[in-house]
Amino acid sequence: MRQYQLCSPKLAFVALVLVLAGCGAPEPPEPPPVQALPVDRIATGIDPHSFAEFDRVRVSHLSLDLEADFRRRTLSGHVVLELERKVPGHQRLVLDTWDLDIRDVNAVQDDGELMPLSWRLGADSDYLGTPLVIALPQGISAVRVDYASSPDAFGLQWLDGEQTASGRPFLYSQSQPQYARTWVPLQDTPAVRYTFDAVVRGPRDLLVLMGAAGNAIETNPTGEYRFEMPEPIPSYLMAIAIGDLEFAEIGPRTGIYAESAWIGPAAEEFAGLEQMVEIGENLYGPYRWGRYDLLVLPASFPFGGMENPRLSYVTPTIIAGDGSLLALVAHELAHSWSGNLVTNAAWRDLWLNEGFTVYFEARIMEELYGREVRDQLARLAWDGLMETLETADPRDRQLVRDLSDRDPEQAFMRVPYDMGRFFLDWLEDRFGREILDTFLREYFDHFAFQSITSEDFRDYLDTHLLQAHPGRVSLDEIDAWLYQPGMPAFAVEPVSDAFEQVDDWRRRWQADEVALNELPVDDWSVHQWRHFLIGLEGALDAAQMAVMDERFDLTGQTNYEILFLWLMRAIEARYEPGIERLERFLLEVGRNKFTRPLYQALADSEWGREWAIEVYQRARPGYHALTRQAAERALGISD
Repeated sequence: MRQYQLCSPKLAFVALVLVLAGCGAPEPPEPPPVQALPVDRIATGIDPHSFAEFDRVRVSHLSLDLEADFRRRTLSGHVVLELERKVPGHQRLVLDTWDLDIRDVNAVQDDGELMPLSWRLGADSDYLGTPLVIALPQGISAVRVDYASSPDAFGLQWLDGEQTASGRPFLYSQSQPQYARTWVPLQDTPAVRYTFDAVVRGPRDLLVLMGAAGNAIETNPTGEYRFEMPEPIPSYLMAIAIGDLEFAEIGPRTGIYAESAWIGPAAEEFAGLEQMVEIGENLYGPYRWGRYDLLVLPASFPFGGMENPRLSYVTPTIIAGDGSLLALVAHELAHSWSGNLVTNAAWRDLWLNEGFTVYFEARIMEELYGREVRDQLARLAWDGLMETLETADPRDRQLVRDLSDRDPEQAFMRVPYDMGRFFLDWLEDRFGREILDTFLREYFDHFAFQSITSEDFRDYLDTHLLQAHPGRVSLDEIDAWLYQPGMPAFAVEPVSDAFEQVDDWRRRWQADEVALNELPVDDWSVHQWRHFLIGLEGALDAAQMAVMDERFDLTGQTNYEILFLWLMRAIEARYEPGIERLERFLLEVGRNKFTRPLYQALADSEWGREWAIEVYQRARPGYHALTRQAAERALGISD
């Protein structure tokens, strides 16, 4: 990344600037003394994935003023950062950036006037981007940075009309884990929480939304929108979206945004959204974010969902027509407590966000659909986790993981999600549900709007649960979960009779003891279907798949979870109708959960790699950068 400093005549304070070759200006007034900036390489701070020295100077509030240019594919404008000086004598501010065009940096004085500040960009550090180092004289409590994002910003996905359901362009952000720095210069670490306000100008015929208060339900003819986030959030929850969107109200504080093709099906699918919020409140205390709306993104979205406060993102691939995939919505809602309200302070502690959320999600699903569905989901998660633990790096086989020298994107695997959930299941088994629920409500209250470490949780757990109910759990057992690799031998394995029944029917069918039409599939849940298809891995040939397809129309399946597994079997058997559907699937869907394993299976097959590369090259323009990255790794190709 190039290092530069732009300057205008009124800002040319030669004495303050490190490198100002080519900038001419009239003689400026005498500036206040500013400490010279060092030229040494900037090290990461307390958080190994951020350059921010937030223990010395901390951002407390952001004010954004941005314009979205779809032709240039940029967000440009400025941000004002209000600062808290933790160390009064510290005279520099270090921000995280990644491929940002930094145009100007000024102090905002008490009277609103701007005063130029010395600044420089440090060395490029791959997935961490580039530190922006700003000289910070005494008495400065707010800094303005003028900048523009890159057209290739990793955290922004710009879609053309042919890549959306509406035929209109679309923009959405994905800031987690460290991609907020690709569209805002800030302290990009979950350890720092701040409030913000924003003014965003977009095309007059498109609706601008943010993960904040103030979202409109129809377009503003001026193209200008104002937002406010009064609750402090970490940077990875910064969210913006712009598109041809409609709104459907679900309840007094819930609703759905989607393109017109999806708004009806989405509103019907998520009709129980208000009820889900009420269930969450009954379990673990009040919902503290005002509204809870969902935004259905285009199918290129690389994840199932993203828990941005007040505006969770979801993929259209969960709209199955029968509500069978609502666990994902329950998950994103649960983050309103575990993750958004109480946040992991670093990505080593991701289980504090995700493990708690998967447990909370399971409790919501149990309230909605009963214990049997919860047990089925738990069994699927357990089996997947056991497979992961068999092959995972030893550093990744416990809840607290060493990520200090790795891309924080590698934090996101099954262990913090499912092992974290089974840790809480184990606590529920040892203490009983009533005691654990009381503890969790108090925990969310105690740490509300804070970022904490695993050690903070451990200390609180010891004081408020273990010592309050002695003899049930030891700290050594807690530490086995947190720090020792592998699932503890005393973990509680979930059991589901529903899957045992499916296993028996599958075995009998494969042994020709029963015919396909005798399988009681009308009584099966989507989770039992998934279990059935997972158990057929490598066991089918093309002829058997044709018979199954004729009986169940699996190639025409509209439930993406079932369709995905069927397409995996189609790759194994080289079942042509399935391969034809697979081509359309890869061109339509960018969700990493599906695309990465499908490309990997094709790459590992005897026949599919070259075909997959050809399909990928056609699908690539519609994929998010994360999907492209994962697909290219799977296929063994590079740009």
